[in-house]
Amino acid sequence: MTSIRIGIVGKTNTGKTTFFNAATLLDAEVQPYPFTTKEPNIGVAHVSSPCVCGEFNVDDDPRNSLCINKMRFYPITLIDLPGLIKGAHQGKGLGNQFLTVAAQSDALLHVVDASGSIDAEGNIVEPGYGDPLSDYYDIEEELVLWYHKIIEGNRTTIEKYEKTLGLVEALYTVLSGIKVGSTHIEKALKLTGLIDKPFKDWTMEETRNFAYVIRDVSKPTVVVANKIDLDEAEKNYLRL
Repeated sequence: MTSIRIGIVGKTNTGKTTFFNAATLLDAEVQPYPFTTKEPNIGVAHVSSPCVCGEFNVDDDPRNSLCINKMRFYPITLIDLPGLIKGAHQGKGLGNQFLTVAAQSDALLHVVDASGSIDAEGNIVEPGYGDPLSDYYDIEEELVLWYHKIIEGNRTTIEKYEKTLGLVEALYTVLSGIKVGSTHIEKALKLTGLIDKPFKDWTMEETRNFAYVIRDVSKPTVVVANKIDLDEAEKNYLRL
């Protein structure tokens, strides 16, 4: 078992499953059309770093990882998620399933087709026709709107618990299920200037801003520029 879960997210047909297969040495289905992945694929990859056994000149026998030639390999659970389209937070495509699993990850790898060879619906087109920057922002927007939907949908619960538990713990009661901790919430409240403002007085804009910051704080994300060898990719990479 591994303790860290990283979700592979992105628009449909950007190469998420190909990346997943390369990282885990598994053979999940890959096809050149949208929504091939309908259920999350789960596998284990490894992160490597020099092992201290070399520094101390001792033999190593770790229980939670592998040590090979003085290099430590730490297991990480990778989750290849169904592709996302605009409107996923409203249930379009496989949106609800995608967002629920994505939100339960500790961090995200956002795979983008840097060549611009998919259109708005995830269909394959000539490189340069699509816009990877728009694709990136569309996915990020869906994640933020998902957080916003959870917060707004539990407004009564948050207001109730705030009276006895305080604002941080009240928000934690509805966000803990998607791996948002109290420290994440406190940091986001401070960054948005809402730490001392009662939840019932938050405006829609303030709630949306908090959703944006709490998503960023609780789910560190690395952008993976895929298909970098195709035409137009280098130019788009610089934009990303």
